[in-house]
Amino acid sequence: MSKNDLKSTSGVSEVAAEILIVILVVLIAVVAYAAFSGQLNSLFFKKSVYVAGSAGIATIPQSGGISDDVLTFLPKAGDLFYLTGQTSGTTGTQVTLEAISPTGQVLYPDASTLNGTLYGKTLYIYPNNTPSSTQCNYAISQKPPNGTLRPMALGTWTIRMIDQNVHVIAGTYTEQVKNGASALPVAGGLLSTGTGQFYDVNCNPLNETVNGLLTTSNSGPGGMLATLFSNGAYITIPDSTGLAFTGDMSISMWFDPTTAGSASNSGNWQQLIGKGLTTSAGSSSSDENDNYQIFQLGNQLLFEWNDATNGQHYQAITTTTPVTAGSWNYVTATVSGGHLTIYDNGVAQPLVYDNSNVPNLSSTQTTPPTPNGLVNIANNNNYPVNIGQQNAASSGNDFNYNGYIGSTALYNQALTSTQVAANYAGYTA
Repeated sequence: MSKNDLKSTSGVSEVAAEILIVILVVLIAVVAYAAFSGQLNSLFFKKSVYVAGSAGIATIPQSGGISDDVLTFLPKAGDLFYLTGQTSGTTGTQVTLEAISPTGQVLYPDASTLNGTLYGKTLYIYPNNTPSSTQCNYAISQKPPNGTLRPMALGTWTIRMIDQNVHVIAGTYTEQVKNGASALPVAGGLLSTGTGQFYDVNCNPLNETVNGLLTTSNSGPGGMLATLFSNGAYITIPDSTGLAFTGDMSISMWFDPTTAGSASNSGNWQQLIGKGLTTSAGSSSSDENDNYQIFQLGNQLLFEWNDATNGQHYQAITTTTPVTAGSWNYVTATVSGGHLTIYDNGVAQPLVYDNSNVPNLSSTQTTPPTPNGLVNIANNNNYPVNIGQQNAASSGNDFNYNGYIGSTALYNQALTSTQVAANYAGYTA
């Protein structure tokens, strides 16, 4: 570089410095004027609350020799604060605690049971296990949870503290859940009277539509919220991302039917849940377009679907009679690598298959009569999910359900037999 170049560079630097000084003076003058005139937001002068703490894990023993992890948070030092939702000891700065799942789902645990200053107290963060809770309800308590817990998702969880005065992050802490659930429902919850207790995986309400009159009570197993279906009442959930399946999947549901009876009497056929449409009253396999359906055939169970290769309609029927009227049944249907399993109360049932629109109870086909011998589910049109009634284009094919339905969940993966057994033992779906 020549001397002329050096001089030129020095000149540019001096000019730039002078411009920056002028800009800084102007900014100081603007801030001073705004402060004295009252036109500057006072939040700019507030300090964010400081909370130093640590995240941890508490392992809670459960029935059956298993254990579940729950998050803990121990505030150690800092400014006086209280948590959003806390009803006692609300002194200091309001801070919202967020629990962020390994999939990025942001949950806001209920802090209403907390009291007093929280420094030096271990706070337990876990899925709420009250009878009316869903997979999106979490709680914070100053004591370890007891009773049957819903497992938390495996992986890295984040605890994030939000200063509600200046709306900035006051602290972020991470911890690993190693004893929990590897499968999360893409949709699920407790059916109610249309108040949005059925959620997608991001805890957005699916806003089910109630057709007819439903009543709810805490009469389900373990105090589960149970919804009574009668007189043709049913629920419709509009089609949305995640409700259709074309590969591995699971449907998990608790139900207590008013009647059961023989599967050979079509008057005992009742639809539990399904996504599809019956186009006519005929018996041809082309008359029905189902992504999935589960029926109670009296004292037996049925799963039906349309094949992705040829579009034909197929059914799988339990050969045993596991369904009992007037008592709670936990049914789970899973598809894993094209292989279907139907569980009742945690026990896998033997199945027969047929290619028809009307259940063939005399079938002896023990493998799917599909082109590749597998359950290869086809996505159908944008049909809703119906609970308690079949979606039918013609009257007489409604097959309304009568009885209670409790916790219900849909998964885009196959639950293992261990997970099904844990759901059954824990009164959850």
